[in-house]
Amino acid sequence: MLDDTERKLLRVLFNFFASRRRMPVWKELTAITYKTRAQLTQTLLSLESHQYIHWQDQSGSHTIVMIEGWERKDQPLPRRFAPTDTSYWTQY
Repeated sequence: MLDDTERKLLRVLFNFFASRRRMPVWKELTAITYKTRAQLTQTLLSLESHQYIHWQDQSGSHTIVMIEGWERKDQPLPRRFAPTDTSYWTQY
């Protein structure tokens, strides 16, 4: 499960790429998130360790490759079952 800064940065990266078809450079990323380059680097390394992004050339933020743009759900969704009798349809 991601913490708040990781989740927000992941959404910023995804939305930036979806609207502009490229990853932001450091200047744009610091302007959008109001974080320093050191804070962003730490958060990006954490996202890479969780395998949400791939960041091979760490010289710039424009080399980030998105693997997933949203947080994974650790718990499966609850199963919904269909009633076996007609009471669902006949009783209100």
